[in-house]
Amino acid sequence: MNIEDKNGNLLASIIKKDDMKGDKYFATADEQDLQIAKFDLKKDTEILRHIHLEQERKIMTTSEVIILTEGEMVVDIYSEELEPLHSEVLFKGDILALFKGGHGLRMSSDCKFIEVKQGPYLQEIDKKRF
Repeated sequence: MNIEDKNGNLLASIIKKDDMKGDKYFATADEQDLQIAKFDLKKDTEILRHIHLEQERKIMTTSEVIILTEGEMVVDIYSEELEPLHSEVLFKGDILALFKGGHGLRMSSDCKFIEVKQGPYLQEIDKKRF
């Protein structure tokens, strides 16, 4: 599920565990700042060795991915103007990708999650609380 603002700008993607079907599931479009995919590969499957070539990219925001490994949380998504747009309950195995706008997380139970974001990260200039 993609959450967009009134102008159609992608703010976040919520990828529910049960929606990730098949042996290869690509959750984000090729043009997104972060690429998210899930693989269920059989024994002896091989991904051919490769290298990612240097590319110059201009990235204007800090994108972030949260993978919920235990518990239940509620995510609140806000527009870039800080208006509330969407709330969703996330469960173990769900993935949240945040691209623009604001967000808040509320733990409905004890939670464990993995957070991945672009770096370098400088909290003094990369984050504004509201």
